[in-house]
Amino acid sequence: KSLRQAFHGVPVIALTATATTQVREDIVEQLDLHDANRFISGFNRPNLTYTVRPKRNAFDQLLDLLHRREKQSAIIYCFSRKDTENIAAQLVDNGINAMAYHAGLERDIRRITQDRFIRDEVTVIVATIAFGMGIDKPNVRLVVHYSLPKTLDGYYQETGRAGRDGLPSDCVLFFSLGDKMN
Repeated sequence: KSLRQAFHGVPVIALTATATTQVREDIVEQLDLHDANRFISGFNRPNLTYTVRPKRNAFDQLLDLLHRREKQSAIIYCFSRKDTENIAAQLVDNGINAMAYHAGLERDIRRITQDRFIRDEVTVIVATIAFGMGIDKPNVRLVVHYSLPKTLDGYYQETGRAGRDGLPSDCVLFFSLGDKMN
C-alpha cells in the first residue's frame, strides 16, 4: 500500500492462484484496489483427469503410469525428503530418468535439478512440496501424489502444474488409511 502511495499512477496487478473470498478481499483492502477489475476463474480444468488409487503395490502402479507416459514429464509428490530420494533411486534403478528434489538439497543442486526438468533433460521429478513454486512448465502430463497432501488447497495447486498447455494430463493420488492417520 505504501508503494502505491509513493508511486501514484504506476500500474499494479495482484495475482493469486487459490485465494479464498476473504483473502481476495484482504488483498483488495491492503493494496487499496477497490476500483480495480477482478478476474476470477474456476478451478475446473477439463483437460485434467483425477484418479484416486489404493496404495497397494503403489510403486508397481507408479512404474506402470510412467511407462505408459515414456519420455513425458511427470512430478511425483512425496511426504518426506527421505521418500523422495528413495523413490527417485528406485525409479532410476528401473530405467526411469528421475531426480529427487527437496528443501534439504543444496541450493545449486535444487536449481540444476529444476533447470534440467524444465529443459526436458530429466523427465521425472520426485519431490516434496518444496518443488513447483514458480514452475511454469506447460507439458507436465502426470502429477502423482504418492502420499496424501497436507491440504486441499495444496493439492489443487500441485495438480495444477499438470497440462498447462491445455492437453490431456493425469493427476493420480495414492491413498491408504494409514496416510490419513499420520
